Amino acid sequence: MSQPTEHERQVAFLKAHEAEMTAYIKSQNSKIETVEYAWASVKVGTIGNGTPQGAGKSLQLFGRFNNIQESGFRLDFDVNSNGEIDFNSITLGQPLSLRGENYE
Repeated sequence: MSQPTEHERQVAFLKAHEAEMTAYIKSQNSKIETVEYAWASVKVGTIGNGTPQGAGKSLQLFGRFNNIQESGFRLDFDVNSNGEIDFNSITLGQPLSLRGENYE
């Protein structure tokens, strides 16, 4: 039996914390009623700081809200050298948006 990949473990971790992520997004705007995540969008990249090694790793997850196709947001999390997500580092990497404009 094969072990889950790092990516699969990260997605499973995020899914286990879906309620907390949803609460975080809803706290950013009182008009947010529902949140949908694009689980296939999960990716890890190097945080740029002008050096070849970068400033660490960051995980990104995209989604939308209120069942609006043209809505969107990006959550960012720090990732340690073992590939583990620091949930307390959650931040909006891109603001809540609707048709490319900030959602007010």
